[in-house]
Amino acid sequence: MKYQQQELLDALAVDFILGAMRGGARRRFQQLMMARPAVRETVWRWEQHLNPLAEGLPPTPPNPAVWQRIQQRLGWVAPTVSAPPVSYRPVWLGLALAASVALAVVMLKPMLSSMPQQDIAVIQSSDAKAWWLISKAQQKLTIKATPAVAAETANDYELWMLPANGQAPISLGLLPQQGQRELSWPQAAEGLAIAALAVSLEPRGGSATGAPTGPVLFTAQIVTL
Repeated sequence: MKYQQQELLDALAVDFILGAMRGGARRRFQQLMMARPAVRETVWRWEQHLNPLAEGLPPTPPNPAVWQRIQQRLGWVAPTVSAPPVSYRPVWLGLALAASVALAVVMLKPMLSSMPQQDIAVIQSSDAKAWWLISKAQQKLTIKATPAVAAETANDYELWMLPANGQAPISLGLLPQQGQRELSWPQAAEGLAIAALAVSLEPRGGSATGAPTGPVLFTAQIVTL
């Protein structure tokens, strides 16, 4: 595929941001974001265009069944009856972004209640299960692992920041496999616009090279509350 064509990159970036890109295609695009600055820059630019659309959507009270399914997926409540499959493909521009913001607010509420305005992100698997809930306030990251995180005894999950200016990914530290962890925002990332966050699977202790060495498992966008 000719990823150097800007028209193609634009279309792929929009699909990625809105959640229409799934499975193997999404994983390949995540790898491209890690490897190619032009891809990261395109994703970041389209986020700036699409985020205001989500912010402009009128608030709508959610169906109680939706919140119940979210709580069940996070392991906060026991499953009751099987719910019909839910389609995650967006039906109009901005819907997926709005849903992600709403989901992040609910899941991060315990961490956000006493904090000022901050950036948040939800790291999700390809089947839309939340693995980590991340909030950034000032120079600190607060990361909470959910029960969905797959335990790794021989490896660690490492979090990376992808700068929008095309610089190499910057390590933010190792992610917890359970519970909560706080990480300091690295000085190397100060003042840089963020295209996305990424998670790679690394040897125990994290990458020894300062760059991702294992497979990139997930990427996520940051929203500001």
